[in-house]
Amino acid sequence: MKTIGNRSMVRRTAAALISFTLLFPTASAVFAADKSDADTARLKEVLDLIEQNHVSAPTKQRLTDVAIQSMVESLKDPYTIYFTPDELKQFQNTLENNYVGIGVRIRAEENNAYITEVFDGPAKKAGMLPGDRITAVNGELSEGLKLDDVTKKIMGPEGTAVSITVERNKQSLVLEMTRQTIQIPVVTHKRFDQGVGYIRVTGFSSEADEQTAAQLDDLKKQGINSLILDLRDNPGGLVETAQNMAKLFVKEGVLIHTKDKNNVDKPVTFTNGTTQPFPLYILVNEYSASASEVLTGALQDYNVVTKVIGKKTYGKGSVQSVFPLSNGGALKVTIEEYLTPKLRKVNKVGLNPDLEVDGEVPQLITALHEAGLSSVNVQLSKKGVSVNQIDVEDSFDVVRSNGELYVPSRLLSSLLGGSIQWNAEQQAVDVTVNGTQHSYSTTDGSLSLQNGSSYLNVIKFKQDYTELNWSDNDGQVELSVSKG
Repeated sequence: MKTIGNRSMVRRTAAALISFTLLFPTASAVFAADKSDADTARLKEVLDLIEQNHVSAPTKQRLTDVAIQSMVESLKDPYTIYFTPDELKQFQNTLENNYVGIGVRIRAEENNAYITEVFDGPAKKAGMLPGDRITAVNGELSEGLKLDDVTKKIMGPEGTAVSITVERNKQSLVLEMTRQTIQIPVVTHKRFDQGVGYIRVTGFSSEADEQTAAQLDDLKKQGINSLILDLRDNPGGLVETAQNMAKLFVKEGVLIHTKDKNNVDKPVTFTNGTTQPFPLYILVNEYSASASEVLTGALQDYNVVTKVIGKKTYGKGSVQSVFPLSNGGALKVTIEEYLTPKLRKVNKVGLNPDLEVDGEVPQLITALHEAGLSSVNVQLSKKGVSVNQIDVEDSFDVVRSNGELYVPSRLLSSLLGGSIQWNAEQQAVDVTVNGTQHSYSTTDGSLSLQNGSSYLNVIKFKQDYTELNWSDNDGQVELSVSKG
């Protein structure tokens, strides 16, 4: 099984791994066999000598693991990887978006961890809700800890107990649960106003194509006039999944061209596809890789994408196969480079969007505007971010200083369908909307620079753009604009 992505699935049929040709050996073949036997004997000789004589008393398993790792590392290919049996299991779980935990998504705000989403699993059974603030894990206070540290405390071996203390409506609740394997949904869908459909795919797992097809059918039954396919932060997965997803939009053709070590092209093709009667928009960013790039590149080349929006993609244009080993582990090997149907290179160069937009929420808002949504309302609360009262996985931060609210400049600009530019000479941010430009600078308090990002004072921004409405009540920020 050919696979594309940072992750791939083990091929289970031995016939796919090696083939034998029954021919009488030539002299050169005998010489090659002798040389191969000599190399193997030399490796075994060194292995035995170290095992039998070295003062550290190394085991043969440890020595062979190190030898294999050294061979793999000598290739200087981050995608060729040796897996021990345990690592292979973890790898397969990652591919299918499985992990051991309690089944929640959390976000950090002001050194506190808040629950933003609860999946089927222990947390849901225990009664945890979006908006809960985690205050302790197993009795140890978590306030002030980094998000990664809180997550590490929550996760642990399957079947073990964990106690999570949360604050809800100023009351403290202790929730007891048992960690288990959680499968995070890899495909989700929503329907925004004015018939704008939205599907987010976070990985090309073995079932992502079927889930995408089913959720697309559901959106079509609800009635949609356009579709946004969100592939941001999607590291890739199985080539068959990308192949089947391409068939949702293109009747037949080449998915990718491949180039092996002998420069031979064996195109991956597909048939029996279909088309859709509405415009398609694709969201990508710098973490959209491999199978995400395969699908995006193919749909671009077949002219079924109205616009690709976001940032230049990662640039992982290689194909891996996973070969099982006798010890229960596996070796993932890069076997090919791929090109798009029109022979565009992807590896180490990525794909450029038609409309470049930086920032999670600005990317989504831009896509919604392009897809036909005229009025946009954005809310930021302890539960996370919602757009037009629909919860989304995107996030943004705000700055509060001297009683005034500062919002990311890219977010405010995208709400109005404008653009921003850094004015180095004036040390200011220029915002242009419908040909009208206004500048914002730190000298007059209209601009705040924090950790390399720019934030605009909403009071002063509204003085220039009266169509903006905003509020900041009890930590909940609401921004809205109607484009007519």
